[in-house]
Amino acid sequence: MSPESVALVGLRCSGKSTVGRELARLLGLGFVDLDEVIASTYSQEAGEDPCTVGEVLERIGVPAFRELESRCLREVLGDGPVVVATGGGAVEAPGNRSLLSASRCLWLDAPVEVLAERLRADPTLRPALLGGGDPAAELAELHEKRAPLYREVASVRLQAAPATALEVARTAENWLREAKNT
Repeated sequence: MSPESVALVGLRCSGKSTVGRELARLLGLGFVDLDEVIASTYSQEAGEDPCTVGEVLERIGVPAFRELESRCLREVLGDGPVVVATGGGAVEAPGNRSLLSASRCLWLDAPVEVLAERLRADPTLRPALLGGGDPAAELAELHEKRAPLYREVASVRLQAAPATALEVARTAENWLREAKNT
């Protein structure tokens, strides 16, 4: 695994993909959206038409999804250096936490209310993860569950709101450059 790889973690709608694209551009690295890799890998291996990561989760269930996610994360980080936007729950698997800790891992955090507003405005179909209810209503519970895991793997916690994606990416770039010099 390349020590130059940068992984972004955080809840859904924290800006991992948007910030990740900007950060990759600023650093001159490739960008990988892990959700896209998971969906593509599933479709190819299952011999099915392309689908979304949410559809993959619904079709194969959480345990099989986490196994596929772990395999894809290992492959992506092994191909580094890259900037990778993980899925919000990637930190739930202990093996993933080890992989993420070995990269430069940045936690994009934002108030739950902001994330819920972004989620409601996002046309992307996202499945409920906890009880089958409103995905936006789950965010507070997911934050409570995952914040300690994000804290465990992240080298730094960056506020992803109210800053723009470019501002967050520039903050991340500055932090990475300073960390490299220490």
